[in-house]
Amino acid sequence: MSSNENSPLLHVRDLKKYYPVRTRLGKMGKETVKALDGVSLDIRRGETFGLVGESGCGKTTLGYCVLRLIEPSSGEICFEGRNVLELDSRSMRQLRRQIQIVFQDPYSSLNPRMTVSDILEEPFIIHHNFASNRQRMEEVTGLLKVVGLELSSLDKYPHQFSGGQRQRIAVARALAL
Repeated sequence: MSSNENSPLLHVRDLKKYYPVRTRLGKMGKETVKALDGVSLDIRRGETFGLVGESGCGKTTLGYCVLRLIEPSSGEICFEGRNVLELDSRSMRQLRRQIQIVFQDPYSSLNPRMTVSDILEEPFIIHHNFASNRQRMEEVTGLLKVVGLELSSLDKYPHQFSGGQRQRIAVARALAL
């Protein structure tokens, strides 16, 4: 798929993720659990996309497959016209700077042993975005302002926030890169 102004930002076609089922003796059987079975979608630049469904329907699996945190069984995933399934690990690391997932339950994605400051600073450290601690902290405080949290939040832990505030922390982390 080529990238042009009319092409989708994210293009997913016939995506499947099957898990083999173990038998009572622990061997892999011929049966499978179909976590995803033929998912197709297009998301265009500037669109807001909400994925909803009942528990266990594959929403998280879809996100993990798009980011290749788990490998799909088959299908096609293109981001900005690039076939995600053909990218090497270095290219995937670069791509993950552009694609972020914000889960409905942010508490499960926030490390309870890290302060908000640590959580928001981590993407900058991992991706070597800023040379100095001061520059990183300026970015972190800017992110807090963007999502409407007080600077006093920096030294607090996830359990000290309401669900909505935790969601804001997760959104700030997603916006970091």
